[in-house]
Amino acid sequence: MKTRRVLACLLALPATLAFAAESYRCSLIVDAGGDAYRVDASQYAELVLEPEPMPTLIHLKSASKDLSFKGCAQTKADSSNFSGWFGTECREFVSVDGKSFSVDAFLIGAYAGISPPIQPGYVLYDALAKVGAKVGTGTPQRTMVIYADRKPQYEFFCYQGNGANKG
Repeated sequence: MKTRRVLACLLALPATLAFAAESYRCSLIVDAGGDAYRVDASQYAELVLEPEPMPTLIHLKSASKDLSFKGCAQTKADSSNFSGWFGTECREFVSVDGKSFSVDAFLIGAYAGISPPIQPGYVLYDALAKVGAKVGTGTPQRTMVIYADRKPQYEFFCYQGNGANKG
């Protein structure tokens, strides 16, 4: 009888794991000038992989409500830096509660890039590891950058679970 229960549990385990989405908590990294950076914990984002990265919540001082994006898609490979840095592109802000919202004018038409997992060999690995060390969070596992007017406006360092990798 025990063998059947163990076998049933083992068979159910892969199905359970397949439905568990990876989630990331992302903190805004601010350029403080002079090769210095700091974390702005008052502005943050949350990502969930289902199976592609999707911001489920973006909290910005420049917005009247918490935001998300209407949709995300795999970045189209071309010769741009954007496609080399980001595996996913998200477009069109929407409010998390589905109701009207406002953003500062510079954010109208904003879009975001979400990196693939940050690992050695990733084109920006060394730069991200250096910044992560300076702010005390360690190398991010992913990044999300919000662009407006084709310029990066917000860069978030993302870590699985509830916070930064302290090591």
